[in-house]
Amino acid sequence: MTRFCAIIALGMLGLGDAKTALLLIDVQECFLETGTLPVTAKFIIPKLNSIRAEKSCLFDKVFKSQDFHLPGHLSFGTTHGKAPISGAWQGLLDITCIKPSSGTTADASCCPTFHVNKTAVDCTATHCPADDYYTKAPGNGIITGNTACTTCKDTPASCFKDMQSMWLDHCLQTGDSGFATELTSMATDVVIQKGTNKYVDAYSAFMDNSGNLKTSLDAALQAAGVTTLYVAGIATDVCVKWSVRDALNSKTGKYTVKVISDASAGIWGLGEGTNSKTEADTWFAAQGATVVTTADVLAMACPAGATTAGATTTDVTTGTPASSASLVLLVLSMVSCAFWHM
Repeated sequence: MTRFCAIIALGMLGLGDAKTALLLIDVQECFLETGTLPVTAKFIIPKLNSIRAEKSCLFDKVFKSQDFHLPGHLSFGTTHGKAPISGAWQGLLDITCIKPSSGTTADASCCPTFHVNKTAVDCTATHCPADDYYTKAPGNGIITGNTACTTCKDTPASCFKDMQSMWLDHCLQTGDSGFATELTSMATDVVIQKGTNKYVDAYSAFMDNSGNLKTSLDAALQAAGVTTLYVAGIATDVCVKWSVRDALNSKTGKYTVKVISDASAGIWGLGEGTNSKTEADTWFAAQGATVVTTADVLAMACPAGATTAGATTTDVTTGTPASSASLVLLVLSMVSCAFWHM
């Protein structure tokens, strides 16, 4: 009887054990003021560090996305022979993409539509290179080995079109893609790299820009039992924005999302309803997220059983931290089982 009660109790331990994660978007050297794609962003680092120093008890996990590009990436203006213009944003590019059966960004690819079918491109609205640009170096670097460039030419009905923003070359794997040196980082932080596929771009930490293909983040969050996300980082109106959108859409897990707005930094002026911090806060709320500040987070109380440093009780079945709710369920299930088997 005692053994039976113990089995029931251990089974109950995982119930109600919803986890909360801090999701830091692209807080990297390449996106700081002296980086390859500069944003006025260094001011958010002390805020993020204070949250981790004073309120790590609120988070069961910390996830960090990392933009991590190869040279000649699809999103670089230079890849397409685009003459640089002032600012980080370098214009639009019409692209045509395959949708792999795996549904992951790792297996996907997009090709400049100008190469697939130049007559389908409006060159007054998007960038068009010289007619032979993609047939020789350096332009053929984005064509060679790119599955979309052959598949979408041969079977266009199997592909879909999208619009790609072009940017300055940035966050190269061999360059300044490391996390901000002044940012508090820990060995337990879970890093989700994006943009590693030369032929696909992903602003969101969850999905590619088309919203059709996933990174590994959603699966990792669900495996960890995370249901609540606190999101902050760079840039508010690009990668933070689309990460929040994807966290709240039907293609990912069911998450409660809270955006730490003053611990996020924007480029601003890119349009689409997030031209300023005020517009962005309104946009986040309209998507279903709650907008909070660093002060709001610092004012929160630690969960029962946790310390400011984030220490928790350990789940006896898995060796992972267990919430106070799980421990209550454990005790109640043991008492109830014992009573009914007296």
